[in-house]
Amino acid sequence: MAGALVAGPVAAVAPADAAPEARPTAGADRVAGPGPASDPMDLPVPPDYDAPLLITIDTLTPGALGDGGGVRVTGEIANRDVVPWEGISIYPMFNPEAPMTTEAELEEAAGTEPEAVVGERITEVSDSVEELLPGEVASYSIRVPRDYLQATTPGVYWFGVHALGASETTPDDGFADGRARTFLPYVPDATHGAVDTAIVVPLRRRIVHTSGGAIARRESWENALDDQGNLGRLLGFAGASFGRPLSWLVDPALPDALRRLARGNPPRSLGPTTARPGEGESGAGDPDDPDASFSEAPDTGGGEESGSDEQPVDAMAAAAQGWLADLAGQVRGEEVLALPYGDLDVAGAAAHLPGLYDLARRPTGQQLSEWGVAPVPVVGSPTGYLDPAGFGEVDDDAIVLATDRMWGAELHPDGPPRVGEYAGAPVAVTSYAATLGGPGPDPRLAPVAFRQRVLSEAAVRLVADGPAAPLVVMVPPRIDPEGAEEFWSGLDADWLRLTTVEKVVDRNRRAVDPSTLTYPEEQASLALGASVFAELEALLAAGETLQNVLTDNDRVATEVLEEALSSVSYSARTAPFAAVEQLSRSRQWIEDRLDSVRISAPLGVTLSSADGSVPVTVVNRLRVPVTVMIRAESEEGLQVDVGDPVRLGPDSRTTVVLDAHTTGLGVRNVTFSLTDTEGTPLGATDRVPVRSNQVSDVIWWVLGTGAGILFLAIAVRLVRRVRAARRGQDGSEEAVTAATADPSPAGQTERV
Repeated sequence: MAGALVAGPVAAVAPADAAPEARPTAGADRVAGPGPASDPMDLPVPPDYDAPLLITIDTLTPGALGDGGGVRVTGEIANRDVVPWEGISIYPMFNPEAPMTTEAELEEAAGTEPEAVVGERITEVSDSVEELLPGEVASYSIRVPRDYLQATTPGVYWFGVHALGASETTPDDGFADGRARTFLPYVPDATHGAVDTAIVVPLRRRIVHTSGGAIARRESWENALDDQGNLGRLLGFAGASFGRPLSWLVDPALPDALRRLARGNPPRSLGPTTARPGEGESGAGDPDDPDASFSEAPDTGGGEESGSDEQPVDAMAAAAQGWLADLAGQVRGEEVLALPYGDLDVAGAAAHLPGLYDLARRPTGQQLSEWGVAPVPVVGSPTGYLDPAGFGEVDDDAIVLATDRMWGAELHPDGPPRVGEYAGAPVAVTSYAATLGGPGPDPRLAPVAFRQRVLSEAAVRLVADGPAAPLVVMVPPRIDPEGAEEFWSGLDADWLRLTTVEKVVDRNRRAVDPSTLTYPEEQASLALGASVFAELEALLAAGETLQNVLTDNDRVATEVLEEALSSVSYSARTAPFAAVEQLSRSRQWIEDRLDSVRISAPLGVTLSSADGSVPVTVVNRLRVPVTVMIRAESEEGLQVDVGDPVRLGPDSRTTVVLDAHTTGLGVRNVTFSLTDTEGTPLGATDRVPVRSNQVSDVIWWVLGTGAGILFLAIAVRLVRRVRAARRGQDGSEEAVTAATADPSPAGQTERV
């Protein structure tokens, strides 16, 4: 594997298509230029292999034998010992006996011990290295004529390279001091037919959001996008296909997450997404306001700071932009298999939240849509296992990708179907063995080792009785993109036809009975539990409420859904408690925003009649307009009319006067709260006592009658006083006359 041995520079190797005279001569006493010494423990040595020399097979041309022509093998040899090695001879190895013709034989061979004798050394051709110091790396090249490769029976043969040398602690004893092995198929030129083979490149990764909706763990994303990161490796590996058909298996949430990172990782937006009458297209609003816009400014939550181009967030944006640009160029015109949004754990959803699968199919991915991609819906887990109960959730004719390990030999002695079908949905059977790569001890997932395993799995299908079963291979995420051209070019065999998954399943299908499939207990135990889906359901409800409150935003609920689905992915199985915490934090973020819209009422209200009014104040502390409803829940005998929805501008308040009606005396309580336009409570409440001075009609009649009697009594009394006053006036005049007429002392006294 080119690049696998990192202990120093490698001497130049003649290209595979060089003219014969330009190629190294087999067996020549050529000294490969070793690189400078380094720590031999830095070499990627298999843990069960302790040979002092490590050999790789970097090219093997062609990848399969025909009736004519030989092969050319090149690679590297490294000294992982602590002492120098000298006089190293490198020989090819081949086993002409009993070729492998079944998948079971290939599987058994792949598990053979590294030092087991599996073939004969071909000493007629060789290469050599004069000396290797500890940690040094050299290259080799050997051409093996067809005459030395005595393959006569169609099937798969052992092929490899042996290195023999001597050191001060080990003599040249004829035993191999280093080995590299692989499989070499032989398919006669006259063979008819071809094996339909679909190579699937999976793009799936755990996506974690901050409570505000931004992408968390930015540093890990930058590492993943690097050429040696999981995402970078797969993109580089697929990019070497050069127009050959392949299938992309994509979680639509992945390019959307990278789209957000490429735009500076903005948080969740509460700003306008709909145009108001007369405003035309909706705008982005204030770029510095995360509540009011689709901010292009980096999210600084989570302890990371935003800043200049030299800071990590900008490097992350550049890496995401570059990766997306590369992916966009590669997926156009290719088959894109779309997983449920967020790579939904279908088994967990089927057990705890039926119907979530349909919800996960609604978002198709903004980035894929912008690229004009028409994805093919599929379902499949990273391990290939799918809970049989999950088959029932697939009701949209999506292609089911299931590992061949689900068809156990006991119930399926003939193996899995070529193509299956369940309830109308096609089932594509993926090869687990092919993803394991070569037999070792050299790196199993080196491009050549992986390719030879794919070719071998296809070859045993071709030589089997009956029509050749198609081969669907999932590219392992740890594949090395360096040397990927060798992988793809080696698949250009006449008997192997590269195609897509959709074309593979477009043929006669055999019914699949989920009850007969193998689903290991350890897989069932990994499915996400009820607590995760309960928290997800609460978050989705909060997101819908928030959208109903926001006057000009019809997108936030979808954003929340997309974020939530990423929390219940297959990758979340490794940290279910973290998934619950993430969902809970996002829900709390939304509830905090909803709590920013509040209602308050007076300490008390007194009604002077059967009808009156109650003033309440609605406050919006958000920097975006909101529309809410007022709800009044009162005790019996009191009714408050809430009226129409209330719209508030950003950072504003308004007083609403509500009509109240009472049917009796006394104090009754009314509780005011706010809801969204669908009637869902927001949480803010206020309680106010309402006192009523209203009396009944009888009391009013009694009071009126009493008042009438009172006024009548007053009138009578006034008449009597007037009459009495008049009589008193008349009596006084008579007394004055009498006193004047009587001069006696008695009369004077009386007058006084």
